[in-house]
Amino acid sequence: MSVTPLLIKELEKSSWLSMEGYMELALYHPEAGYYMNENKKIGKNGDFYTSSLVSDVFGKVWANLFVRVINENQLDPVVVEFGGGSGHFAKQVLSTWKKMNVSNISYIMVERSPFHRKLLKEQLTDLPVMILGSLQELKQAYPVFKGVIFANEVLDAFPLRMFKWMEGSWFEKGVALEKDAKDLAFRYKKIEDPALHQSLDKVFKKRNKEFELEVSFQMLQWLKEIYCWTNKDTFYFFVDYGYLGDEWNNAHLKEGSIRGYYRHQIENHPLAHPGEMDITYHVDWDQVMSGAEVYGVETIGFARQGEFLLKEGLLSELKNSQQTDPFSIEHRRNRAVRTFLLDSMLANGFQVIQQKKRAE
Repeated sequence: MSVTPLLIKELEKSSWLSMEGYMELALYHPEAGYYMNENKKIGKNGDFYTSSLVSDVFGKVWANLFVRVINENQLDPVVVEFGGGSGHFAKQVLSTWKKMNVSNISYIMVERSPFHRKLLKEQLTDLPVMILGSLQELKQAYPVFKGVIFANEVLDAFPLRMFKWMEGSWFEKGVALEKDAKDLAFRYKKIEDPALHQSLDKVFKKRNKEFELEVSFQMLQWLKEIYCWTNKDTFYFFVDYGYLGDEWNNAHLKEGSIRGYYRHQIENHPLAHPGEMDITYHVDWDQVMSGAEVYGVETIGFARQGEFLLKEGLLSELKNSQQTDPFSIEHRRNRAVRTFLLDSMLANGFQVIQQKKRAE
């Protein structure tokens, strides 16, 4: 089943969809949504790579960090990974713990997609991991939580809404049908809700209102649920690509940061290939930080991924080798370490935010 007929049917009925509504259908429709269907998405035959696919050194650094954070802060020995995808990261962490003789830490994965839950069960058959389908299931399993929350490239997967200040008022950018009712097109709709006006004035106070401005209320609501559920001293690590402060006012973001990834190519038109393409955007870290403060969560660290991995001991993974074969395990791992430190996207495009729940 293609998602396009579903979109056309919805637009014939309502005439206009917010970008949030469009992304919900294109990405998360139970049968036709990109994340929910059984097409391969990650890796050589998919649409994009994640850091854990570059090398197991990524998971090893995090595995050591999780152990240290739990021990130094006397946390409950539980690590929760949201959006496990292919399971490579979990496998790297659990394999590292096995070599370290760490057996007392529970590893929980929360994955919304039934297809990816199936993949996780196949990939992690012999490893001690619990796989759940939602945050609600997690909260039922752990009514009280004081451990570690980890999410790599999850925040950018929540549907967003887009706004622009025009003619002395806020307008929302959405999706409609062209006159021939065959192609999708962007359309603006004036916002009449005074409460939303006030909210947008606050969220985009320091932003250039002539730009297309993005906010994922779904992401902020998800973070709120996690912050409110977790207890004092819980640690949160979010890894994603995003911008902070005045970086958002750079000219190249005039039309927003939303885009697609299709067969390892960037697609600048987010309405292309509905249901067959990943739709993503850069995270607004200011929104994440300010939202956390409201719920007693402090941002205690923020760094580019390369700097973060370097600080956490990535260089210890470099090994002297007598091997002459450039494709040996040692040489490939050494190249991966350099890639994480020097590659423009892996080192500088991604950021790591570290947060901690304060005393209530």
